[in-house]
Amino acid sequence: MDNPKSKKNHFFTYFIGVLMGSVDIIPGISGGTIAFITGIYHELIKSIDKFSLKMLIKGQFKIFWSDINGSFLTSLFLGVITGVFFLSGILIFLFDYYPIPIYAFIFGIIMGTFFQFIGLIKNKKTDDYVYLLASLAISICISQINSFIVEPTLIYLFFCSVVAVSAMILPGISGAMILLILGVYNEILFVIQNSIKILFNFKFDDFLSIYSKIFSISLGIIFGLKIFSRFVVWLFNYRKRKTLLILTGLIGGSLPQLWPLKDCLNLCTLNSIFISNEGLIICKNDELSESIFFILAGLILILVFNRLKKPIEYF
Repeated sequence: MDNPKSKKNHFFTYFIGVLMGSVDIIPGISGGTIAFITGIYHELIKSIDKFSLKMLIKGQFKIFWSDINGSFLTSLFLGVITGVFFLSGILIFLFDYYPIPIYAFIFGIIMGTFFQFIGLIKNKKTDDYVYLLASLAISICISQINSFIVEPTLIYLFFCSVVAVSAMILPGISGAMILLILGVYNEILFVIQNSIKILFNFKFDDFLSIYSKIFSISLGIIFGLKIFSRFVVWLFNYRKRKTLLILTGLIGGSLPQLWPLKDCLNLCTLNSIFISNEGLIICKNDELSESIFFILAGLILILVFNRLKKPIEYF
């Protein structure tokens, strides 16, 4: 019988999963960032890496369950499913109708996390800043790539799922953004939204179309998680400091994508202050005050959270 502490841990893991699933559907935000902030990232990667189909076939269920930390993965997975199917719609609504507050709040959380992790770097060297700046640049460049226009075949959906889930478990790189770049974001959103509806309004042809895509996407997710997690575990085992530096840089690189005042306060408008007064877009007072308030709220939240639970020790 589970003790109260165990139940509390399962609920906390489930809640993290809900957050991961909710944000994974939004371009620009990574579920891996949530895992990193909350301190479960390394455990998640190790658990995925331990998944063995061979052990399942042999019927070694107890060893398999213990190796993959089954209760942890189950709680997290159920949370992710809840977030994707039930809460992501609410988050999409907020981004559509209240973009500045929600972007500002997440920007504050990510900014607080980024500087906190920089503060955790002991005995800083020149090489550390090289890894940090390189990963920052890569993360920023990925967000600037234009979308492809393609036909979403089953094979292409499998390939996109492999690439996206590999990015999704990296803090700072949005899997949804990768899907957007690869030209299948709307298709996958359509599949998710209609996967439940089709069961209530059943038509065999539509059912076959939707669930063949779900099968292809799921296969890509499983394959991508297994292959990429092994690589990340190797990096943590043999290049931990450099890996954490790169992941920290990737988190920082997502900040321009999350900036809440892109339309009125960006590099172009700042540049125009110095070269010309023409075409300068001024942010409204309520937009500025909203942004400042919610950025500070995000910063305070991450500071309070880190007082209660440190994600990692110094590195």
